[in-house]
Parts: sequence; C-alpha cells; structure tokens
Amino acid sequence: MKRGIAALALLAGLAAQAADVRVALVKTAEADSWQALTVSGGAWDRLKLNHTAVLVSHPAGDFLFDGGLGRKAPEQVAADMPWWAKPFFRFGPICAAADQLAGRPIPRLILSHGHWDHASALADFPAAEVWLTAAERSFVQQAKPPVVLPSQVGDPAIRWKTYALDGPAYRGYPASLDLYGDGSAVLVPMPGHTPGAVGLFARLGSGRTLFFVGDTVWQRAALDGARGKSWLARQLADDDADATARQIARLSQLAAEPGLTIVPAHDAAVQDELGYYPDWVDEPKQAAGAACPGDGSQSSAASR
Repeated sequence: MKRGIAALALLAGLAAQAADVRVALVKTAEADSWQALTVSGGAWDRLKLNHTAVLVSHPAGDFLFDGGLGRKAPEQVAADMPWWAKPFFRFGPICAAADQLAGRPIPRLILSHGHWDHASALADFPAAEVWLTAAERSFVQQAKPPVVLPSQVGDPAIRWKTYALDGPAYRGYPASLDLYGDGSAVLVPMPGHTPGAVGLFARLGSGRTLFFVGDTVWQRAALDGARGKSWLARQLADDDADATARQIARLSQLAAEPGLTIVPAHDAAVQDELGYYPDWVDEPKQAAGAACPGDGSQSSAASR
C-alpha cells in the first residue's frame, strides 16, 4: 500500500515537472503611434500599438498577466487623466478581456506594473486577487495621474495581494517566483519603468518560451542596439531611466537565445505573429472569433 502511494506521488511529481502552460493574448484595444516616439532613434513612421491581457492556463488554475483596457477605461480617463496628457493616450474601440473571457474563472490578475493602461480592467474582475510586488503596491498608492488613475485603484473592494520574489536567480535575473512550482510560469524583477515591475517567462508545450516584459520596452526593435524609448516618452513613462536602461541591456542579450520570444506589452507586430484569443499561441487555430472584435480604428501618440 505504501509503495502504491509512493508511486502515485512520484507520478504526480513527474507530471507536475512536465506540465506546460497554455498562453493566449487577449487584445482589448489598439492605438496608433509613431516609431520615433516608441523607440529612440526611430523613424517618423506610423505604427500600431496594442493594449493586451495575457491569459495563462495551467492544470493548477488560470491567471491574467495584465488586464488590458477595461470596460470603464473611457470613463476612467475622462475622470482622472490630465487634459494635457489625453492627446498622448488616445485609444480605439475596446473589447474588454472580461467580455472575451466571459464564463472563464480568473482567480488571479498579476500586474506587470501599475500604470493606468495595465490596471484599467481591475473593476472588471472583482473576484480576482490582484497580485503586485510590495514596491509596486507602494508606487500605486503614491503615484498620481497620468501615471496612475485613482478611479482604477481606489476601490476598497479590490483584493490586493502583495508577494515577494523570493526564489532563486533565474535566467540572469537575481530572484524569481515560480508560480506553479514546475518552471512553466516564472516571474522575475524588472524595476525601472516602475519600481516594482515584473516580467513573466512562460514555457509552452511547443518548446518555445515567451518572455512578457511589460513596458520595459514598447517595441522589440528597441533591443537592437539596446535602445530605450524616445526622450519625451522616457520623461512621461519611465520612473528610473538608468534602471530601465540596465533592463534593456539585459533583454538585448536574452534576445539572442534560441527558442525565446520577447513580447513587449504594446508591440502589435510581435503580438500579431503570435495570434489572439480564442487562439492559443503555437496551437491549432480556432474557427470561432473573439467575442467582440474591434475594428482597428484608433489614434494615439504614445502608450504608457
């Protein structure tokens, strides 16, 4: 009997070690910008940006990494965004993640960082725990518009959960948090854009690893030559320019690793290649479309 229990435990352990996550990008809105604003030294060419939530599915439970723009984003911006900032942060029709994922339980929403366009959807997932590091929680409590909007983060009903990156060094980062204990979804610290920002490594069944890097860079092209955002964008967006530059230098080195795809939160060109919910990255495409596909008509000068 004891041998049987031990064998089952061993099999369960091996299954856990072999588990892989499934990942789907949930595009909630688009925006237009110029490459020269999003990448230092870029041309004045128009380009599309995305506001995207990342759905991570695992046998032990699902979570969202960022929430994209939520149902109430227009009202939130109207209420709290300073008049001078609104032209920089315009966006098109919203297809909220909560509408696309209707009926799918989301127990955790992990923020890459607390900027307004990543925290917009908190109100859409009232049952979810909202995970962020202690440094980022402090930042969210103290920061002001246009960086953080009170209408998004001020509700006392939000189920905040602070966590520590208390795991070992991981792929060149000094600490980590293995979310499932099997190496399939690992958070790492990426301070710079905000004090407590994090990135997410997700290992897919195909053998590819996706690295979601939040807004450390807005375009993957910035990793060619370790370039940051434009001077104006750095003043608007990056909390610590020097720390952000160090993160970009590390990403530039990682970008050469085979089997690793770096995914900035707003890079539409990279995300278009991966596809969108209800399709799963590196899995057969579904016949059905998203619950509320947008028409792609939007305008924005920059994205935070």
